[in-house]
Amino acid sequence: MAGYRALAAVGRSVVALLNRRFAEEVPVGRRPEAVLAGPVDFDKVDTPGSVIRNPAVSVYCYRLSIDRETRPALAALAAQDGLPRLPLRMHLMVAAWDQFVEAELEWLGLAARILEAEALLTGPLLHPSGDWLPGDSVQVVPDELAMDSMSEAFQAMTTDYRLCLPYVARVVRIDGPAGPAPGTVTTVAAGPVSAERAR
Repeated sequence: MAGYRALAAVGRSVVALLNRRFAEEVPVGRRPEAVLAGPVDFDKVDTPGSVIRNPAVSVYCYRLSIDRETRPALAALAAQDGLPRLPLRMHLMVAAWDQFVEAELEWLGLAARILEAEALLTGPLLHPSGDWLPGDSVQVVPDELAMDSMSEAFQAMTTDYRLCLPYVARVVRIDGPAGPAPGTVTTVAAGPVSAERAR
C-alpha cells in the first residue's frame, strides 16, 4: 500500500469526497465546507485564521489502532519478504458546525448519506499523496463507539461536547522500506572442545 503519508492521504480523501458531493447536492445557497480539524480548532471556530468556519463539517481523527484482523497475515508475509507492513484503523469524528441546530443536523445527515453511499475509497477517490498502488482501497464505515468512549474523547479536549458521527477508516496499511529478505539459517554442530584447544 502506501508509505508514511497514507494517514494524511485518507483524511484528505474523505474531505475531498464530502466537498465534491456537497457541491453537487447543494449547488446554490449556503453549504458546508468539509475540513480536516484537530482539537485545537474546535475552540477557534469562526475566528481569524480558523480552519472551521460556519457552515462546516469537520473530520477529526481522534484515535489510531492496529487492525488485528489483518495483522497476523501481514506479519507472516513480512517474515518471508522482509517488508514490514503495519495495518491501521483511523477512528474519525464527523461533526457539523452552523449557527442553527437544525442546519447542523441537516449537514450531518448529508455527510452520513454521502459516506454510506461511497464507503469504499479506491482509485481516483484516494488522494494521490498516499502513493497508492493499483487496487488499493480504504473502507469508511460507521464505528460502533460507546457513549462513554465518546464522552472520554471530549473530556481530553477543552471544547464542549458536540454531536458527532463516529466512523472508522480501515485498513490503512503503511509499508516500511524494503529490506533484505531473511536468508536461510544454517546451524553447524561441533564436537566438544578440549581445554587445551580452547586456550
